[in-house]
Amino acid sequence: MGNRLRTSRSGGETDPAVLRGLACGAHLKYANGAHWNAVADPNPAPKWERARLKAMWGVTTADQWHEMVQELLDGQVSTPLWDMAMGARAALLVRQEGTPVTEQAWRDAIGRLLVDQLGPHHPELTSAVAAGHEVIARIPRYEARFREDGLLAPQAHVRRTLAWDLGRAANMACWGVDAGFASPDEAREALRVIGAAAAEEYDTWSDFSLGYVLGRCLHFDEDAFGSWYREVRKSHRLLTTRRNSPWTTMPLRG
Repeated sequence: MGNRLRTSRSGGETDPAVLRGLACGAHLKYANGAHWNAVADPNPAPKWERARLKAMWGVTTADQWHEMVQELLDGQVSTPLWDMAMGARAALLVRQEGTPVTEQAWRDAIGRLLVDQLGPHHPELTSAVAAGHEVIARIPRYEARFREDGLLAPQAHVRRTLAWDLGRAANMACWGVDAGFASPDEAREALRVIGAAAAEEYDTWSDFSLGYVLGRCLHFDEDAFGSWYREVRKSHRLLTTRRNSPWTTMPLRG
């Protein structure tokens, strides 16, 4: 049932704001073979869903579900250092009027940001800077592969990986209903906020998707360009081109 784009014809949502939030979760909906436009599974298995949320997310109560949705919405479940690094590069590109950013300039910029954030004498500053330099080395490798595979324009960059958390937040909203931790209306309200956050941060669904793809790769792929990358590359291509995809029928903004 997985790796399938499914649309509910009878139980789907109609509120555009809710649908936008649901569409943020399309990568996982596709991977799981779930209806992208439905808040709840038509045949829920609460016991199984609770066991899965406990094992994979540590979520065992309604309060923990609320907290997890909020942490994902705030981009605090993935590594904030990823977006800090990309923000530092974006600032340099503006300052240099689009001139390519050297790795050394980027490393210096992330170092300054971490000193400002942690303080010059913080005991974890050295390890934080080393982690920042590692991220700076990894991001361009993935972007180069995205360009090679036709996912990213030749001179473009991925702006943020927040989409990785927002996409998972959209699914967490639905899983909460299936597990009995949330009502459908609670999930709908969360989805409205998730969709609005995505529209505020990204211009297009393709931009959103690339943020999701990069976040997933940084999280799981370990620079192997293995199945963690290949699977999401396939869903990116399908979701951005298929005629019945929510991303081709509904704008991210507007």
